[in-house]
Amino acid sequence: MPEVPDNMDAMVEAHYREVHGLLCAITRNQATADELAQEVFIVAMKRGVIAGDGMRLWLRETARRLAMNELRRKRPTALEPEDLNALPAMTVRAQPGDTEEYEDELSALRSCMSELPAPDRQLLAERYEAGTPITDIAKRLGMSAEYVKLKLFRLRKVLGERIRRRVPTNL
Repeated sequence: MPEVPDNMDAMVEAHYREVHGLLCAITRNQATADELAQEVFIVAMKRGVIAGDGMRLWLRETARRLAMNELRRKRPTALEPEDLNALPAMTVRAQPGDTEEYEDELSALRSCMSELPAPDRQLLAERYEAGTPITDIAKRLGMSAEYVKLKLFRLRKVLGERIRRRVPTNL
């Protein structure tokens, strides 16, 4: 990793509020703006951006591009209710022959899925219903395959815990 230039702290101090404000306006999300603002200054450090006439413009344009990439990556897509039909095998342990238990767990899964944000539902459907390889999902989202695996693991864990709370005797 390159050395931090002496003027980096001064640059961050002088421009952080403006960059962060721009990112908040574009993303309309405080946490996303915080992360992207840090990323802007990391990119500046890696590229060796130095104080000068064009630095402010460079920081703003870099912030804008990172924000637009983030918004494109997180763009929600609608799921049809029938898209959820293939997901029960992921967490439901009862079998279709065990009609009452299966229906309770399936109902709990559908309810829990509806509570998830649209991007999370889309990720689960893409992986478990469509069978899309993790590497393809990662490319599409602009993420590493390891991050996608971790995200899927966490989503399965959340769904499993929520289903257990709703149908405690069966799981």
